[in-house]
Amino acid sequence: MNILKGKVCEVNYQDDLILVKINCENEIFKVLMLAPFKELTLDQELQMLFKEHELCFASLNSNLSVENSFKAKISKIKEGKLLYHVFFKFHDQELSSLITKEKALELKLCQNQEWLCFIKANDIILRTNNA
Repeated sequence: MNILKGKVCEVNYQDDLILVKINCENEIFKVLMLAPFKELTLDQELQMLFKEHELCFASLNSNLSVENSFKAKISKIKEGKLLYHVFFKFHDQELSSLITKEKALELKLCQNQEWLCFIKANDIILRTNNA
């Protein structure tokens, strides 16, 4: 499970939907959730959780339709028979992604490469520090 720490910077409600904007390392992440969710306050510290298969990445000059995109460097790669576990450094935080061995070889992944990572807004779960 990936965890990023951030602070709430905006909360918008529409019917049964909530769009929360979170500042994490000066990048704004958008999280789309179904209401109800306990009250969120501006500057509230929380954690964003998402699974390894929900973190995707692309070459740096890609244009994407995904809300949450940011640059990160590969810090290490664990090679398996079927899957590669790719670890990224995002400022002082670590993230990881699982991809097939075939795709990893096609992309010619190696340490210290910078990639554009992205997470769909509805793939993030929020957890307050009180949880």
